[in-house]
Amino acid sequence: MLKITIGFGLLLCGLSAVVVLLKQEFKLGTWLIPSVVGLPLVVLGLVATKNAASKKHVMHAAVTLALLGGLLASGQGVSQIVQWMVWGKEISPLAAGMIWAMAVICFAFVGLCVQSFIAARKAREKLDS
Repeated sequence: MLKITIGFGLLLCGLSAVVVLLKQEFKLGTWLIPSVVGLPLVVLGLVATKNAASKKHVMHAAVTLALLGGLLASGQGVSQIVQWMVWGKEISPLAAGMIWAMAVICFAFVGLCVQSFIAARKAREKLDS
């Protein structure tokens, strides 16, 4: 699960890089949002690989961060859709796509973590009995 955490963090950082390359704009803005979640995921994954004693706590922190990132991204995405449909405000398709891609990536990571946590609990119960 540690390599998956690092991979998803890098995927989020890569999403930011792709948006920068497509937009050709380097000032701070919306494109930075996936990296705000991605970089800490990479760091948490690396910390968990070095410190086996705190692996469980670090992975719970990582899934919490991804859940918050997914919730915030999907909330922003819904907000953009409402602004476009209700008030007729122009929205950037690139920014909207990035936000929804971030939400999907974060929720996919959360789903994998939940599966891993359930499998670990079942394995632990099997050893105890």
